[in-house]
Amino acid sequence: RAQNGDDFEQRLGGKDLVITSYALVRRYQGLFAALDWHRVVLDEAQNIKNPAAAQTKAVNKLRARHRLALTGTPVENRLMDLWSIFNFMNPGYLDTQARFRNRFELPVQRDNDPAQTATLKRLVEPFILRRVKTDKAIIRDLPDKVEAIQYCNLGREQAALYESVVREVERELEEKEGIERQGLMLSTLMRLKQICNHPAQFLQDGSPFTPERSHKLERLNAMLEEVMAEGDSVLIFSQFTEIGAALERLLRQALHYKTFYLHGGTPRGRRESMIEAFQDPATEPSIFVLSLKAGGVGITPLISLAETVLRNEPESRVSLRCGH
Repeated sequence: RAQNGDDFEQRLGGKDLVITSYALVRRYQGLFAALDWHRVVLDEAQNIKNPAAAQTKAVNKLRARHRLALTGTPVENRLMDLWSIFNFMNPGYLDTQARFRNRFELPVQRDNDPAQTATLKRLVEPFILRRVKTDKAIIRDLPDKVEAIQYCNLGREQAALYESVVREVERELEEKEGIERQGLMLSTLMRLKQICNHPAQFLQDGSPFTPERSHKLERLNAMLEEVMAEGDSVLIFSQFTEIGAALERLLRQALHYKTFYLHGGTPRGRRESMIEAFQDPATEPSIFVLSLKAGGVGITPLISLAETVLRNEPESRVSLRCGH
């Protein structure tokens, strides 16, 4: 890598395209910011959602005649994410950060102000080229997605744990007020979700992660048997990384399926190799388990996964939601 401006500029001489990462732009921001670029294109532009981050500041120093931002999640956590991306593309268009917060973020996000929501939409709409999967002109070769919701009852052990938690919380609520009461309700909802997934997740006692202890896991197992028998591949998303890890081990060790598991700690190289192997039409049908958080970052490869499965097996079911 070039270590000074002259060397950097010489190496780029005659090149039409430079591909780099956010991390390298931050690390070598002096080199990148010293050049006049014709066009800067940000992929996964939510990487500059935090205007105070060093990475965002480095990207904003790039000088370019034209700027594009590509993202499937222009607002991940709060409305200021959108301001930060627009501040890169068209600095000053949405005013300063403080004024944007007072004029739009607080009224829209906190107060649900319809007038300010409509005003902000009118401001940003001319600069957004939006593509949705429902537009047949965008994805012509994909059939309609069929979504089948499977409702699962609680097993005996699950029901006993569920009732125990509810009774415990009823007693505790009588002693809580204000923010403590709200916090208790949120933590309780999480505990109940864990029970509905599997008692082992809730108990955290190292007990067996088996389908017999969870009707939800039992139903999933039955669906996988049917789908895999037909030679289809499957994507499974989970909110909890510990469930994803346990599920992947069960499918691979006990049921002998070919599996992949993607979570937040998966190295980029490993992530790409798994996606490539899963997409390879020459390989046997497999099951890809993904955590929702990791799947939400860089969603394009996951869309590609779904496209591949649907294109190869148009009638296969690749989406599963279990209610409780």
